[in-house]
Amino acid sequence: MKSLKSMPKENSLAADQAKGTSGVPRIVVYGASGHSLAVAQNFVHRLRPGPLCEVAAYIDDFRGGDGLSLGGAPIIFFDDWRDKFADLACYIAVGDPQSRRQLAEKVIRAGGRFPRLHDRHQFPDVSIGADTVVAAQSDVGPKTTIGDHVLIMPMCWVAHDVAIADYVTLAASCSISGHVVIEEGAYLGAGVTVVNGSPERPLVIGADAKVWAGAVVTKSIPAKTSVAGNPARPLRDLVRARKAGG
Repeated sequence: MKSLKSMPKENSLAADQAKGTSGVPRIVVYGASGHSLAVAQNFVHRLRPGPLCEVAAYIDDFRGGDGLSLGGAPIIFFDDWRDKFADLACYIAVGDPQSRRQLAEKVIRAGGRFPRLHDRHQFPDVSIGADTVVAAQSDVGPKTTIGDHVLIMPMCWVAHDVAIADYVTLAASCSISGHVVIEEGAYLGAGVTVVNGSPERPLVIGADAKVWAGAVVTKSIPAKTSVAGNPARPLRDLVRARKAGG
């Protein structure tokens, strides 16, 4: 069996021939929640003056096939996508990084592909991967790389010289200063602030780390660590400090 890394997995919307009724490419969204609809509305109304794409259907592994719809598009099972919509790129609209990774791997194993939603003209000197969305009212500075399957929610600011790996989530209103590395699968809650590193010693948020909402990150965080507070500390240390009155 081919490795997931070697399988074709991205598709430029500009080159997609599967046009919808509005003359823009159609995609399928994996997820049928309020979050999924909000992301889809970004595609249609907010990422550029005209629609970027049109949602043909939403995939829901539990509610598909019951005649339900979301935003005017049908909610279908995964097998329905594979049988009827496999020619359309699939966007994973799930906030949790681990769940997003599992669903992306499922789509790849089924022979699916993912849309590349941002071109190089939108954010100059920035590289953005497939199945990644930078929501409206967010900005990304130069010399920044953003991997595949990354979710950057509205009103985030990413400065310069930042490296964001695959499957990272930045919840709304995150502020990421320069010379920061965010490793694969990390989750930053709403309103997180990350201070700047340096070219010689970037600030690193480790793989699968979780930074709770409102935290202020002033130093690197090890992989698989949950932190909170100002300054951000591991949860166990934060509880101890509060019990001691610190």
